[in-house]
Amino acid sequence: MLRLKTYHIGEKVVHCPEGVCEVEDICQIEMNKMKKYYYRLKPIQSKVKVVYIPIDKVEMHVRPLKTKKELEKIFCIEPEEQLICYRNPQKRMDIQNQAVREDDAVMLIQLIKMYRRKRQKNHISLGDARWLKEAECYLFSEMSEVLECDYNFLLQCAQYNQKIECA
Repeated sequence: MLRLKTYHIGEKVVHCPEGVCEVEDICQIEMNKMKKYYYRLKPIQSKVKVVYIPIDKVEMHVRPLKTKKELEKIFCIEPEEQLICYRNPQKRMDIQNQAVREDDAVMLIQLIKMYRRKRQKNHISLGDARWLKEAECYLFSEMSEVLECDYNFLLQCAQYNQKIECA
């Protein structure tokens, strides 16, 4: 029998694309005359108010926070200086979705850098700007929580390529 990962009320988890969320409640909701249990998640940094995830689908949408050691390992790897650049919007969207789906932080960092450079040159579409904001929220909300740093401070450090040092 498959054993599902269980989370507890008050626990912090990562949900894509909202980033870090707190498990607010485990509730039963009836839809189409069927009752199902859901986690009610409250995003920490996202403007989304609440997210409901069926308990039996939690593995596909939610994961535990990375440890400080895991984050340090990711951010010690400097993504290749030759930044990726996809001119085909569909190819970009596929790569973005794959990076989030596979939780590929190194690829997310590369994509964020690419979009920031495009933004500096005023060559960024509204869709790409929205994705950039979501990717930053997804990545930096977890860093903020695990490293106990201010979210806006992390965004500012990343924007100016400053080394991040938290107490």
